[in-house]
Amino acid sequence: MGHPAPIQQFVARAAHAVVALQHFVAFREGCTFALHIAARRGPLEQSAWERLLGSLTGQHPYATPTDAALAFGVRFPDGSTATTIANAFRGREHPTDRPDPPMLIETGGGSSSSDRSYQGDQQLWLWPLPPPEPFEFVIEWPSMGIGTIATTLDGSAIARAAEQAQPYWP
Repeated sequence: MGHPAPIQQFVARAAHAVVALQHFVAFREGCTFALHIAARRGPLEQSAWERLLGSLTGQHPYATPTDAALAFGVRFPDGSTATTIANAFRGREHPTDRPDPPMLIETGGGSSSSDRSYQGDQQLWLWPLPPPEPFEFVIEWPSMGIGTIATTLDGSAIARAAEQAQPYWP
């Protein structure tokens, strides 16, 4: 059972979009990040808004992400990185396959939307645990006017929480 801790930090704000990191849940091998995403249509044409909603709601799960899509990443002090684009995860080929670390993948969420707005919660899985030092959480969402923004997170807080995680079975 993972151990949660709050983050409660806006990582991006633009005229028509907001992304906030709400909390993380640390496990022995990795952690999840819970995000809240809000967008309003603003001047986007209907077809552009529908494409944006489709990309956010997973209506096209095997579509190739575009350069304008919402993307997340991490950058560690040793220079290693992982992004949701580079590590798009469609399932493992074989149960013993393990990707090269680090890996950051989208693991689900829920949302509601209309022809004018979108509200959603999304989870990301980071494997393995980040180092117990500050590292960067990176977001980019060009189609909503958000360039590359890096936010520093406390890796030691995640490491401390992971020490309190408990396995399901002894």
